[in-house]
Amino acid sequence: MVDAGYAADVRFATTSCNCLGFLGSALGGGQARTMGLYGMSVDQLISMNVVTAWGALIAVDPSNDDLWWALKGAAPNFGIVTSATVKAYAVPQAQNVVWTGTIVFADDRLEEFISIINDLYLQPEMQIHFLFSSAANGSTSITAIPFYIGSTAEGRQAFKSILDIGYISDTTAELPYPQWNEVADPFCSRGGRKPGYGVSMNNLDPQEWRSVYEDFKGLIKRYPFARKSIILAENYPVNSTAVQNGAGSYPFRSVKTHAVALPWYANASFDSTANQWGEQVRSALRSTDGLQHNANYINFAHGDETLKDIYGESLPRLQALKKQYDPLNRFNQWFPIV
Repeated sequence: MVDAGYAADVRFATTSCNCLGFLGSALGGGQARTMGLYGMSVDQLISMNVVTAWGALIAVDPSNDDLWWALKGAAPNFGIVTSATVKAYAVPQAQNVVWTGTIVFADDRLEEFISIINDLYLQPEMQIHFLFSSAANGSTSITAIPFYIGSTAEGRQAFKSILDIGYISDTTAELPYPQWNEVADPFCSRGGRKPGYGVSMNNLDPQEWRSVYEDFKGLIKRYPFARKSIILAENYPVNSTAVQNGAGSYPFRSVKTHAVALPWYANASFDSTANQWGEQVRSALRSTDGLQHNANYINFAHGDETLKDIYGESLPRLQALKKQYDPLNRFNQWFPIV
Protein backbone atom coordinates (compact mmCIF):
# COMPACT_ATOMS: atom_id res chain seq x y z
CA MET A 1 0.00 0.00 0.00
CA VAL A 2 2.78 2.42 0.96
CA ASP A 3 5.02 1.53 -1.97
CA ALA A 4 2.13 1.80 -4.43
CA GLY A 5 1.13 5.17 -3.02
CA TYR A 6 4.68 6.51 -3.13
CA ALA A 7 5.07 5.43 -6.75
CA ALA A 8 1.85 7.28 -7.63
CA ASP A 9 2.77 10.46 -5.70
CA VAL A 10 0.15 9.91 -3.02
CA ARG A 11 0.16 9.30 0.72
CA PHE A 12 -2.21 7.24 2.88
CA ALA A 13 -2.83 7.71 6.61
CA THR A 14 -1.23 4.36 7.38
CA THR A 15 -0.31 2.72 10.66
CA SER A 16 2.98 3.05 12.56
CA CYS A 17 4.17 -0.55 11.99
CA ASN A 18 4.89 -2.24 8.66
CA CYS A 19 3.43 -5.54 9.89
CA LEU A 20 0.09 -4.03 10.92
CA GLY A 21 -2.66 -4.12 8.32
CA PHE A 22 -4.50 -0.89 7.60
CA LEU A 23 -8.03 -2.23 8.07
CA GLY A 24 -7.25 -4.18 11.22
CA SER A 25 -6.00 -1.03 12.89
CA ALA A 26 -8.55 1.37 11.38
CA LEU A 27 -11.62 -0.58 12.47
CA GLY A 28 -10.58 -0.11 16.10
CA GLY A 29 -9.97 3.60 15.56
CA GLY A 30 -6.47 3.49 14.14
CA GLN A 31 -3.81 5.74 15.63
CA ALA A 32 -1.73 6.99 12.70
CA ARG A 33 1.46 9.02 12.46
CA THR A 34 -0.29 11.40 10.07
CA MET A 35 -3.48 11.79 12.11
CA GLY A 36 -2.78 15.40 13.00
CA LEU A 37 -3.09 16.27 9.31
CA TYR A 38 -5.66 13.76 8.09
CA GLY A 39 -7.45 12.32 11.11
CA MET A 40 -7.39 8.80 12.47
CA SER A 41 -7.21 5.76 10.21
CA VAL A 42 -10.94 5.19 10.68
CA ASP A 43 -11.55 8.66 9.26
CA GLN A 44 -9.97 7.58 5.98
CA LEU A 45 -12.78 5.16 5.11
CA ILE A 46 -15.01 6.12 2.18
CA SER A 47 -16.95 2.85 1.92
CA MET A 48 -16.69 -0.76 3.11
CA ASN A 49 -17.83 -4.15 1.85
CA VAL A 50 -19.18 -6.06 4.82
CA VAL A 51 -20.47 -9.58 5.51
CA THR A 52 -23.35 -9.24 7.95
CA ALA A 53 -24.54 -11.55 10.72
CA TRP A 54 -27.06 -13.01 8.22
CA GLY A 55 -24.34 -13.87 5.71
CA ALA A 56 -25.11 -11.12 3.21
CA LEU A 57 -22.35 -9.13 1.54
CA ILE A 58 -23.36 -5.46 1.53
CA ALA A 59 -21.75 -2.13 0.72
CA VAL A 60 -21.72 0.31 3.64
CA ASP A 61 -21.04 4.04 3.44
CA PRO A 62 -22.19 7.17 5.30
CA SER A 63 -25.71 6.76 3.92
CA ASN A 64 -26.03 3.70 6.20
CA ASP A 65 -25.90 6.04 9.18
CA ASP A 66 -26.10 3.68 12.18
CA LEU A 67 -24.09 0.76 10.82
CA TRP A 68 -21.44 3.09 9.38
CA TRP A 69 -21.04 4.74 12.78
CA ALA A 70 -20.84 1.38 14.60
CA LEU A 71 -18.27 -0.11 12.24
CA LYS A 72 -15.96 2.87 12.76
CA GLY A 73 -14.65 1.78 16.14
CA ALA A 74 -16.47 -1.47 16.98
CA ALA A 75 -16.42 -3.38 13.69
CA PRO A 76 -15.69 -6.87 15.15
CA ASN A 77 -19.17 -6.75 16.72
CA PHE A 78 -21.05 -5.93 13.53
CA GLY A 79 -19.55 -7.73 10.56
CA ILE A 80 -16.57 -8.91 8.57
CA VAL A 81 -15.06 -6.14 6.47
CA THR A 82 -13.72 -7.77 3.33
CA SER A 83 -12.47 -4.61 1.60
CA ALA A 84 -12.70 -0.84 1.76
CA THR A 85 -12.17 2.28 -0.28
CA VAL A 86 -9.96 4.78 1.53
CA LYS A 87 -8.72 8.32 1.06
CA ALA A 88 -5.39 9.15 -0.56
CA TYR A 89 -3.59 12.49 -0.49
CA ALA A 90 -1.58 13.88 -3.39
CA VAL A 91 2.03 14.45 -2.27
CA PRO A 92 4.96 14.54 -4.74
CA GLN A 93 7.77 12.14 -3.84
CA ALA A 94 10.21 14.97 -3.16
CA GLN A 95 7.88 16.32 -0.46
CA ASN A 96 6.74 12.97 0.91
CA VAL A 97 9.36 12.92 3.67
CA VAL A 98 9.54 12.96 7.46
CA TRP A 99 12.18 13.51 10.10
CA THR A 100 12.31 10.54 12.46
CA GLY A 101 14.61 8.01 14.16
CA THR A 102 15.68 7.09 17.68
CA ILE A 103 17.05 9.28 20.45
CA VAL A 104 18.38 7.48 23.54
CA PHE A 105 18.52 9.15 26.94
CA ALA A 106 20.36 8.29 30.15
CA ASP A 107 18.36 6.88 33.05
CA ASP A 108 18.81 10.00 35.16
CA ARG A 109 16.99 12.13 32.56
CA LEU A 110 13.75 10.16 32.78
CA GLU A 111 11.74 12.54 34.99
CA GLU A 112 12.74 15.58 32.92
CA PHE A 113 11.95 13.68 29.71
CA ILE A 114 8.49 12.59 30.92
CA SER A 115 7.68 16.08 32.16
CA ILE A 116 8.55 17.63 28.79
CA ILE A 117 6.54 15.01 26.87
CA ASN A 118 3.58 15.64 29.15
CA ASP A 119 3.65 19.39 28.51
CA LEU A 120 4.62 19.28 24.83
CA TYR A 121 1.97 20.66 22.50
CA LEU A 122 1.97 18.42 19.45
CA GLN A 123 1.40 20.33 16.25
CA PRO A 124 -0.51 18.51 13.49
CA GLU A 125 2.79 17.50 11.83
CA MET A 126 4.15 16.00 15.07
CA GLN A 127 3.90 12.66 16.84
CA ILE A 128 6.23 10.90 19.29
CA HIS A 129 6.66 7.43 20.72
CA PHE A 130 8.88 6.50 23.64
CA LEU A 131 9.79 3.11 24.99
CA PHE A 132 11.66 1.20 27.64
CA SER A 133 13.65 -1.70 26.22
CA SER A 134 16.76 -3.76 26.92
CA ALA A 135 19.83 -4.95 25.03
CA ALA A 136 21.30 -8.43 24.76
CA ASN A 137 23.53 -7.76 27.78
CA GLY A 138 20.52 -6.85 29.91
CA SER A 139 21.14 -3.10 30.00
CA THR A 140 17.95 -1.04 29.73
CA SER A 141 17.35 2.20 27.85
CA ILE A 142 14.91 5.06 27.42
CA THR A 143 14.31 5.76 23.75
CA ALA A 144 12.28 8.47 22.05
CA ILE A 145 11.04 8.14 18.46
CA PRO A 146 10.02 11.64 17.33
CA PHE A 147 8.16 12.01 14.05
CA TYR A 148 7.74 15.21 12.07
CA ILE A 149 6.10 15.45 8.66
CA GLY A 150 8.57 17.79 7.03
CA SER A 151 12.28 18.54 6.87
CA THR A 152 15.05 17.81 9.36
CA ALA A 153 15.34 21.49 10.26
CA GLU A 154 11.61 21.75 10.93
CA GLY A 155 11.57 18.53 12.94
CA ARG A 156 14.52 19.44 15.14
CA GLN A 157 12.98 22.82 15.85
CA ALA A 158 9.59 21.31 16.71
CA PHE A 159 11.20 18.83 19.15
CA LYS A 160 13.85 21.23 20.45
CA SER A 161 12.70 20.84 24.05
CA ILE A 162 13.35 17.08 23.83
CA LEU A 163 16.72 17.45 22.12
CA ASP A 164 17.83 20.05 24.66
CA ILE A 165 17.63 17.50 27.48
CA GLY A 166 20.88 15.97 26.29
CA TYR A 167 21.03 12.47 24.85
CA ILE A 168 23.34 9.50 24.49
CA SER A 169 22.68 8.84 20.80
CA ASP A 170 20.63 10.25 17.92
CA THR A 171 19.87 8.35 14.71
CA THR A 172 17.23 10.75 13.38
CA ALA A 173 17.24 11.54 9.67
CA GLU A 174 14.99 12.71 6.85
CA LEU A 175 13.33 9.66 5.32
CA PRO A 176 11.09 9.03 2.28
CA TYR A 177 7.59 7.61 2.73
CA PRO A 178 8.49 3.90 2.23
CA GLN A 179 10.99 4.09 5.12
CA TRP A 180 8.86 5.90 7.69
CA ASN A 181 8.07 2.80 9.75
CA GLU A 182 11.39 0.97 9.54
CA VAL A 183 12.32 2.09 13.04
CA ALA A 184 9.42 -0.06 14.32
CA ASP A 185 10.44 -3.23 12.47
CA PRO A 186 11.86 -4.93 15.62
CA PHE A 187 8.32 -4.91 17.08
CA CYS A 188 7.20 -7.00 14.12
CA SER A 189 9.44 -9.98 14.94
CA ARG A 190 7.53 -13.24 14.89
CA GLY A 191 7.46 -15.78 17.67
CA GLY A 192 7.18 -15.74 21.43
CA ARG A 193 4.38 -14.99 23.85
CA LYS A 194 3.34 -11.32 24.12
CA PRO A 195 0.38 -10.68 26.46
CA GLY A 196 0.00 -6.90 26.13
CA TYR A 197 -1.61 -4.68 28.76
CA GLY A 198 -2.70 -1.31 27.39
CA VAL A 199 -3.69 1.92 29.11
CA SER A 200 -4.68 5.30 27.70
CA MET A 201 -4.03 8.59 29.47
CA ASN A 202 -3.92 12.37 29.31
CA ASN A 203 -1.36 12.81 32.06
CA LEU A 204 2.15 11.43 32.37
CA ASP A 205 3.37 11.58 35.95
CA PRO A 206 7.21 11.61 36.13
CA GLN A 207 7.39 9.84 39.49
CA GLU A 208 4.98 7.12 38.43
CA TRP A 209 6.91 6.54 35.21
CA ARG A 210 10.14 6.33 37.24
CA SER A 211 8.56 3.64 39.39
CA VAL A 212 7.38 1.75 36.29
CA TYR A 213 10.84 2.02 34.72
CA GLU A 214 12.56 0.66 37.83
CA ASP A 215 10.11 -2.25 37.89
CA PHE A 216 10.89 -2.88 34.22
CA LYS A 217 14.62 -2.97 35.00
CA GLY A 218 13.91 -5.42 37.81
CA LEU A 219 11.93 -7.70 35.49
CA ILE A 220 14.80 -7.87 32.98
CA LYS A 221 17.37 -8.46 35.72
CA ARG A 222 15.40 -11.29 37.34
CA TYR A 223 14.27 -12.90 34.07
CA PRO A 224 16.88 -12.28 31.35
CA PHE A 225 14.99 -14.60 28.98
CA ALA A 226 12.30 -11.90 28.87
CA ARG A 227 14.71 -9.20 27.68
CA LYS A 228 12.63 -8.55 24.52
CA SER A 229 9.89 -7.14 26.74
CA ILE A 230 9.07 -3.46 26.26
CA ILE A 231 6.87 -0.66 27.52
CA LEU A 232 5.74 1.58 24.68
CA ALA A 233 3.87 4.90 24.85
CA GLU A 234 2.49 6.59 21.73
CA ASN A 235 1.62 10.29 21.87
CA TYR A 236 -0.56 11.97 19.24
CA PRO A 237 -1.74 15.50 18.28
CA VAL A 238 -5.34 14.90 19.29
CA ASN A 239 -6.19 18.59 19.48
CA SER A 240 -5.90 18.94 15.72
CA THR A 241 -9.02 19.81 13.74
CA ALA A 242 -8.59 16.67 11.62
CA VAL A 243 -8.87 14.41 14.69
CA GLN A 244 -11.65 16.29 16.46
CA ASN A 245 -13.80 16.61 13.34
CA GLY A 246 -13.78 12.85 12.71
CA ALA A 247 -16.84 10.75 13.41
CA GLY A 248 -17.66 7.18 14.41
CA SER A 249 -18.00 5.03 17.50
CA TYR A 250 -14.31 5.25 18.49
CA PRO A 251 -14.68 7.06 21.84
CA PHE A 252 -11.30 8.51 22.84
CA ARG A 253 -10.44 11.21 20.30
CA SER A 254 -9.31 13.58 23.04
CA VAL A 255 -6.96 11.09 24.73
CA LYS A 256 -3.36 11.90 23.84
CA THR A 257 -1.29 8.92 25.02
CA HIS A 258 -1.77 5.20 24.47
CA ALA A 259 0.70 2.91 26.24
CA VAL A 260 1.21 -0.83 26.38
CA ALA A 261 3.30 -3.08 28.60
CA LEU A 262 4.42 -6.03 26.50
CA PRO A 263 6.18 -8.92 28.26
CA TRP A 264 7.88 -11.01 25.56
CA TYR A 265 9.14 -14.52 26.25
CA ALA A 266 9.02 -18.09 24.95
CA ASN A 267 7.85 -20.47 27.68
CA ALA A 268 4.24 -20.74 28.85
CA SER A 269 5.48 -21.43 32.39
CA PHE A 270 6.22 -17.69 32.64
CA ASP A 271 2.64 -16.68 31.81
CA SER A 272 1.56 -16.04 35.39
CA THR A 273 4.53 -13.80 36.20
CA ALA A 274 4.25 -11.97 32.88
CA ASN A 275 0.56 -11.29 33.32
CA GLN A 276 1.05 -10.12 36.89
CA TRP A 277 3.74 -7.67 35.76
CA GLY A 278 1.64 -6.35 32.87
CA GLU A 279 -1.34 -5.86 35.16
CA GLN A 280 0.81 -3.98 37.68
CA VAL A 281 2.12 -1.61 35.00
CA ARG A 282 -1.39 -0.92 33.74
CA SER A 283 -2.71 -0.24 37.25
CA ALA A 284 0.21 2.02 38.11
CA LEU A 285 -0.20 4.18 35.00
CA ARG A 286 -3.98 4.31 35.40
CA SER A 287 -3.55 5.77 38.89
CA THR A 288 -2.28 9.06 37.42
CA ASP A 289 -3.88 8.98 33.95
CA GLY A 290 -5.71 12.30 34.29
CA LEU A 291 -9.03 10.79 33.15
CA GLN A 292 -12.38 10.55 34.93
CA HIS A 293 -12.87 6.96 33.78
CA ASN A 294 -10.54 4.22 32.59
CA ALA A 295 -9.82 4.30 28.87
CA ASN A 296 -8.25 1.57 26.75
CA TYR A 297 -7.49 1.82 23.05
CA ILE A 298 -9.03 -1.43 21.81
CA ASN A 299 -6.02 -2.29 19.64
CA PHE A 300 -3.83 -2.23 22.78
CA ALA A 301 -6.32 -4.05 25.01
CA HIS A 302 -5.52 -7.22 26.92
CA GLY A 303 -9.02 -8.69 26.91
CA ASP A 304 -10.02 -8.37 30.56
CA GLU A 305 -11.12 -4.71 30.41
CA THR A 306 -14.74 -3.68 30.94
CA LEU A 307 -16.89 -2.69 27.96
CA LYS A 308 -16.94 0.88 29.32
CA ASP A 309 -13.12 0.89 29.33
CA ILE A 310 -13.13 0.02 25.63
CA TYR A 311 -16.19 1.78 24.19
CA GLY A 312 -16.57 4.71 26.58
CA GLU A 313 -19.57 6.94 25.97
CA SER A 314 -20.38 5.09 22.73
CA LEU A 315 -21.41 1.95 24.63
CA PRO A 316 -25.18 2.56 25.08
CA ARG A 317 -25.74 3.31 21.38
CA LEU A 318 -23.54 0.39 20.36
CA GLN A 319 -25.53 -1.98 22.59
CA ALA A 320 -28.78 -0.86 20.99
CA LEU A 321 -27.36 -1.30 17.48
CA LYS A 322 -25.95 -4.72 18.37
CA LYS A 323 -29.49 -5.94 19.07
CA GLN A 324 -30.53 -4.68 15.65
CA TYR A 325 -27.63 -5.89 13.50
CA ASP A 326 -26.45 -9.00 15.36
CA PRO A 327 -29.19 -10.13 17.78
CA LEU A 328 -27.77 -13.67 17.96
CA ASN A 329 -24.30 -12.35 18.87
CA ARG A 330 -22.57 -14.21 16.05
CA PHE A 331 -19.74 -11.71 16.10
CA ASN A 332 -18.49 -12.34 19.61
CA GLN A 333 -14.73 -12.81 19.48
CA TRP A 334 -13.42 -9.44 20.74
CA PHE A 335 -15.23 -7.46 23.45
CA PRO A 336 -18.73 -8.59 22.45
CA ILE A 337 -21.29 -5.89 23.14
CA VAL A 338 -23.94 -7.85 24.98
